[in-house]
Amino acid sequence: MNKTKTLSCLVALLAALAITPSYGQAGEEEGSMIVGAVFDAANGQPVRGAKVFVKDQPSIATVTDTDGQYRLSVPPGQYTLAIQAANYLDTAIEAVDAKPGEPVQASTVMAAVGSVTTVEVVEKAGAATATAEAMLAERKLAPVISDTLSNEEIKKSTASDAAAVLEKVTGVSVVQGGYVYVRGLGERYSATMLNNALLPTTEPERRVVPLDLFPASLIDNIKVLKTYTPDLPGEFAGGLVQMQTVDFPSARMFRVSVSTGFNSRTSFDRFGTYPGGGSDFFGFDDGSRSIPSSIPADRLFQGSFSDEEFQAFGRSFPDNWESRPIDSMRPSQTYTVAGGDTFGRVGLVGALTFSNKPQRIQEMQRYLTNSGNGNPVILTEYPDYTSNMESARLGGVLNAAIRITPANKLVFRNLLTRDSDKEARVFSGYNGGTDTYIQAERLRWIERGLYSSSVEGEHAVQRLGNSLFHWQFTFSSSTRDEPDLREVVRGRMDDGSYAFLALNESGLRFYNGLKDRIYEPQAEWGKPFFAGRVSGMLKVGFRGTFRTRDFWARRFRFIPNRVITLDLLAPSNELFGPSDIRPDGFQVLEYTRGTDTYDADMDVYGGFAMVDLSLGPRWRLIGGTRIEDASVNVHTIDPRVPGAVPTTAALNNRDALPSINLIYALTPRQNLRFGYGRTLSRPDFRELSPFEFLNVLGGFSVIGNPNLKRASIDNFDARWEWFRGGDELFAVSYFYKDFTDPIEVTIRPTTGDLRESFLNAKAARNQGVELEFRKNLGSLSRTLAQFNVHSNFTVVDSNVKIPDGQDLLLTSRQRPLVGQSRYIANVITEWFRPKWRSNARFYANAVSRRITDVGSVGLPDIYQERSMFLDFVYQFDIVENGKWSIRFSAENLADNNYRWTQAGILQRSFQLGRTYNVGTSFSIF
Repeated sequence: MNKTKTLSCLVALLAALAITPSYGQAGEEEGSMIVGAVFDAANGQPVRGAKVFVKDQPSIATVTDTDGQYRLSVPPGQYTLAIQAANYLDTAIEAVDAKPGEPVQASTVMAAVGSVTTVEVVEKAGAATATAEAMLAERKLAPVISDTLSNEEIKKSTASDAAAVLEKVTGVSVVQGGYVYVRGLGERYSATMLNNALLPTTEPERRVVPLDLFPASLIDNIKVLKTYTPDLPGEFAGGLVQMQTVDFPSARMFRVSVSTGFNSRTSFDRFGTYPGGGSDFFGFDDGSRSIPSSIPADRLFQGSFSDEEFQAFGRSFPDNWESRPIDSMRPSQTYTVAGGDTFGRVGLVGALTFSNKPQRIQEMQRYLTNSGNGNPVILTEYPDYTSNMESARLGGVLNAAIRITPANKLVFRNLLTRDSDKEARVFSGYNGGTDTYIQAERLRWIERGLYSSSVEGEHAVQRLGNSLFHWQFTFSSSTRDEPDLREVVRGRMDDGSYAFLALNESGLRFYNGLKDRIYEPQAEWGKPFFAGRVSGMLKVGFRGTFRTRDFWARRFRFIPNRVITLDLLAPSNELFGPSDIRPDGFQVLEYTRGTDTYDADMDVYGGFAMVDLSLGPRWRLIGGTRIEDASVNVHTIDPRVPGAVPTTAALNNRDALPSINLIYALTPRQNLRFGYGRTLSRPDFRELSPFEFLNVLGGFSVIGNPNLKRASIDNFDARWEWFRGGDELFAVSYFYKDFTDPIEVTIRPTTGDLRESFLNAKAARNQGVELEFRKNLGSLSRTLAQFNVHSNFTVVDSNVKIPDGQDLLLTSRQRPLVGQSRYIANVITEWFRPKWRSNARFYANAVSRRITDVGSVGLPDIYQERSMFLDFVYQFDIVENGKWSIRFSAENLADNNYRWTQAGILQRSFQLGRTYNVGTSFSIF
C-alpha cells in the first residue's frame, strides 16, 4: 500500500446527513444507540449491505441500508466497530463511547479493494445533526461544484426564511421579494427544488417561487449546485437551489420556540390598516373579499342589464374603500414547534411554524420619460409613498419513512406553506400622465399557498450487482389569490382639496387568481462496478415534469354618470356608499380585458445516461448526456366573446444537454475540479402571455411577448478547494458562461405610462471569480481560539450583445445582464464560549449595483445601487445540555438605504428599519 491518506475530515461527519428510521432490532428500546453511515471513500456513494458489528462480539451486528445508514443497539460502554463489505477493504471505528439516552454518531468511509489507498478513520461522538463539518464533508465528495448550508448554520443565523439564509452563500444575493440571484444572474437562471422535486411559483410575474415563502425552521439543509450533471433538470445556469425539509431524528425529540420582534420604523408607530376578515391575523381570508354572489360568474355585465340590476350589482360590493390608521403597531410574533421519533421500522417527524410581521415602508418614486433633446426628464414623481404591510406566514412539514427490509425503504414527504400580505398603500405627488397632482389609496390582500407531497422508494437488488433502483412521484400545487384590490385616485383642485378622478385605475375593484401544478414522476437505476483500480457507478434514468397553470382576472369600475349629483370631495366610503350608487350617480361596469384570462401547460420529458468513474486514487470523472423534449403552450382567450378562439403562444424544443465534471485529488484534503455543461432557460408562462398589469399610476405596466425563444447556455467552471479539517476551508473558483438568445426585460415609453416587456438578446457572456475562506483564529493566537471567520467574495463581469434590429430600440449598446452585480461579499465572524454556554455571530453582506430594467428608445437603464447589510445574533443556553436557550438577534443594523437610479437621477428609495428579535426555545425531550 502507498502512504496512508488521512480522510478524517470525512469521518462520521457524513452521519449528520444519514439519520433515517431503523428497520428494527430486538432490544432496541433499551441500552444505548450507535448510529452512522458508511460511504465510498472515492465518490461518497453509500455502501449498501455492509456488515457493522462489535469487534469481539459479532452477535451484536446489523447491516447498512440503501442509504448506507445503520443503527446498532448496544449496552452502555466503549466499543470498537468493525465494518465489512464486498469489494471493499475492511475497516474499523475505535473508541466509540456509547452512553445511555443519547445516540452516538460513528460513521466512516471505505476504500475499494483495487485502491492503492488505505483510509484512516476517526469516530466522532455526539447527537446526530446536519453539522457544518458534515456538509463540508459531503461537499468534498460531491460530483459537482456546490456550496452548502447545514441545519446548524441555519439555526445560528438571523434568518427567518430560506431566502435570508441563502444570502450567506458564496456568489448569492437576494433581491426584495425573496428571489435568489446566483453569480450575479437573475432568478430566471436559477431553479428551486424541494426534496429532489421542482417547485411551482406562486407569482404570475415570476418564473421561480420566492424563497421567503419557506420558514427557516422547516429546512434541514440547503445546497446550491453551480455545475450541472445529467441526472439534474437542465433548466438553470446560475445555480440550482436544493432544499431538504427536516429529516428523521435519531431519538425522540420535541422542541418549542417563541420570539417577538421590534422594528425601528414600524413597531409602536402609527400604522395604516383596514377592516378585513376575522382570520386576517393568521393569513386566511374568510370569504368577505370574494366577488359578490349576485355578480354573474359566466359572463361580463356591460349594457345587457337594466338600471335597477346595475344598481343592485354596485350595492352588493362592500363599502370598504378606506384605511383606518392605528396609533401604535404591535411587534412581530413567531411560534415554532417540532417533534419526531422512530418506532421500530417507522420514523415520523413533523414541524409547524407561524409568524406575523408588520412592516411600514416610506419611500420616494420617480418615473422618467424622453424630453425630445436626448436628456430624460421626470414625468411622474411621488415623494410621499407609504406602504403598510402585515405579513402572515404558516408552514408545516410531516414526513414518514418505512423500512420494509434493509434493502427496501419507502419515504412520504409533505410540506405546506401559506403566506399572506395585507397592504394599505397611500401616495401623493405629480403625475405626468394626467398633468396634475394626485392622491391615491389602495387596499390589497394577497394570499399564497404551496403544497408539495411526494412518495419515493429505494430498493437495493443484490442479485443485480448490488444495484439500486430509486423512484419518486411528486405532486406540487401553488396558488395565489388576490381578492378585491381597491383603489381610488383623486386630483388636486385649485383650493388644495382633492376630488375623485374618473381614471381607469380609480374606483377600481380588481380580482385575480392563479393555480400552478406540477406532476413529476422520476426513476433511476444505478449499478456500482469494480475493475481493478477503476470503480464507479453507472446510472440511467427518466424525469418528467408536467406543469399546468390557470390564471384569471376580473376588473370592475365605479363610473360617475352625472358628476353634478355627486360630492366628489367626500371620503371614499361615503362617495361609494349605497345612496350614491344609482342610475344618475355611480354605476359599476366590468372592464375585464381580453388578455385577463389564460391557461398554460409545459411538458418536459427528460432522459439521461451518465457514469461516475474513480480512475485510481486521484482522478474522478462524471460525465453523460441528458435529452430534454419540451413543449410550452400559453392560451389566452377573451371571455367577452362567445365562442372565442384562443390566442396561442407555443414553444417546442428538443435539446441534448451534455455534461462532464473532472475531479483531481491533489492531496487527501485538496481537490481540483473542472466542469462543462450545457443548460437552458425557457420563457415562463407569464412572459409569453399578453396579460397586462399596472402596479402604480404613472409607473410601469408589464406585458408579455409571445415571440420569445428559449435561451441556451454553455457553462465552464473550475475550482480549487482545500478542506483543512473541521469547519475550515479555502476555495477559489472561476466560471464562464456563454448565452445564446438570453431573455431580457426592457422599458418602452408609451402614452402616459411606461411599459415593461421581454425580448431575446443576441448573445451574452458572464464570467467571474469566487473566493471562500473559513478559518478558526486559534492558529494566530490562543486568545482568538474562540473566534471563527467565514468570508466569501465574488466578482463578476458580463456583457450583452444586442441583436440586429434592436440596436435602434435599446438605449445601451453595451451593458451587463439584467440583475448582474459586479461584486458580492460576505463576512461572518463567530464567537463561541462553551464555559459561558454562549455563541454569537456577526454578519456583513454587500452587493454592488445592478441593472433591474433595460431602457429603450432613449430611456436609460435603471440600476439598483449598492446595498450593505449588517446582522448580529447571540444565543445563551440556560441549561448546559442546550435544551433551554434564549436568543437575541439584530437585523439590518446599518438600516440599508435601498436606492434605484436612472441616468443619475434617483428613481426610487426607501429604508426598512432595524429589527430586533428576542426569543426562547425549549426541548421537552
